[in-house]
Amino acid sequence: MKNSSFKNILKNNLSSILCLILLVGFAPTSLYSQDYRYINAYMDDFGKNEMFIKKSLMDYSVTIVETQLASRSKATAGKIVEKLESINANLRNNNKGFENNTLLRDSFIKMNQKTIESLLNGSLILNDYDYQSTLSLAEIGVNFNQKEKDLASYYDEMKSYEKNKKAFGTKYNINFKSSNGKNVLEYNAYQNILFYKINVIDQKLTTVIKARDKKGFTDCLNSITVMHEATMVKTTQYNDNFKDNTLNNANIKYSNFINGQKAKFANLFNEYVDEHNALQVLKNSNASQTNETVANYNKVVRNYNAKKNSFYEVYNTIQSAKKILYDSWFVTNGTFLKNNGEFENIHSKYVVSE
Repeated sequence: MKNSSFKNILKNNLSSILCLILLVGFAPTSLYSQDYRYINAYMDDFGKNEMFIKKSLMDYSVTIVETQLASRSKATAGKIVEKLESINANLRNNNKGFENNTLLRDSFIKMNQKTIESLLNGSLILNDYDYQSTLSLAEIGVNFNQKEKDLASYYDEMKSYEKNKKAFGTKYNINFKSSNGKNVLEYNAYQNILFYKINVIDQKLTTVIKARDKKGFTDCLNSITVMHEATMVKTTQYNDNFKDNTLNNANIKYSNFINGQKAKFANLFNEYVDEHNALQVLKNSNASQTNETVANYNKVVRNYNAKKNSFYEVYNTIQSAKKILYDSWFVTNGTFLKNNGEFENIHSKYVVSE
């Protein structure tokens, strides 16, 4: 299902990029070669740019339509990298900080650089279903662990920036407006990881089905069961993070569906493969043809066709239902970000002097 829809894969890719980049926050295009006498004036420029970049990217992420994804997602990532590199170069060359205090500037540059690295090395871009499905389940597990470590490292850098931002503000009696709740983008990223992992294993299942690999099929189903249990644990933990549980519920629903495939077609698949193997034995047999052997061969062919048709009738129905859920998940994801992102124009309340 996912192999046949390049646009759907790019949709996941774009969602990951945007969730990653939205947290970059500031794009200080006006903090160049200026000597600020007052801290509020210095921070005023940061606030204006923060609101502009966050709001623009949020609007883009929730309004983009599927027909635009293939042509825009890669270009978007490239433009973002170019913009961040330009910002960092200008800050290094021209921004003197406030009263020669460059803590905020330096931390911001470091955060931007982390984002650039994450985009260039692809560590946090979740669109590699095809590649992952060529690997062993053990290798896939290693890659899952690495992606989760990369994600945690990325958000640790964001938290480090926020800590330095708070320290900078404390020095100059500045309070920054911030949400009291969970970081919506970090929460969204971890929900994306859950969805990604489910889909990777399901794509691996599709690969072994095509190969009529009974052992691989059983191993994948077992992995899906383990993944489902882990997803249930995580979504239970996330249940109280936001009043809006639509994305959490979407992951539960999708994971339940993927896990439920076993009961619907496991026996049908194994019977189909058994009949296929039996037919291959007869085809490769050197036994002389008799009325009895011909009748037996025809019987095995009929059995094979019946088992194959029975399996694919159920399998194809499931694939169609899965695609509906898969597409629906992205609608839920975008709506969740739009409803919970809090990227309204709050510049007038960005900082408060004590």
